[in-house]
Amino acid sequence: MKKMNKIVVVFVMLGLLLSTAGIVQAATLAITANVQSVLNLALNPTTMNFTDVVPGVPTDPQILTATTTGNGSYQLTLQGAAFTGPASQPASVLQFKETSASTYVSATTAAINMLASPSTATNDGDQKTFHIRLNFPAHAPNGTYSANITITAVPQ
Repeated sequence: MKKMNKIVVVFVMLGLLLSTAGIVQAATLAITANVQSVLNLALNPTTMNFTDVVPGVPTDPQILTATTTGNGSYQLTLQGAAFTGPASQPASVLQFKETSASTYVSATTAAINMLASPSTATNDGDQKTFHIRLNFPAHAPNGTYSANITITAVPQ
């Protein structure tokens, strides 16, 4: 009799479960996400001083390291500015090149690419090194000159 009761209970439970089960339908949801590029640029050093500059003779280069962290491809651009001092000197006084490049590029007041081709930022930081030098014209009056340049990591 006990065995019969257990079987009846099982059938009753099964019946309850089946009676509460309805028709199930599934639908899909399409998701699109546009993940933005996040780039952070650090320069080392942040200031350069050139001493004993001889007009008409390029200075010895100084090393600039640009470290870009983030999640995307980028290009570094440099936007020069006129040098102020005893007489204004053009942005082209500043010259730069990637360490591996053979020729220098003169700065302009418009942003120009610093890298031969875009690079990819990483969480650990993608480092690029550059040689920076000055080449004042032979007629530049003596004195102290200064300029602020802008280097930007531009998403590609």
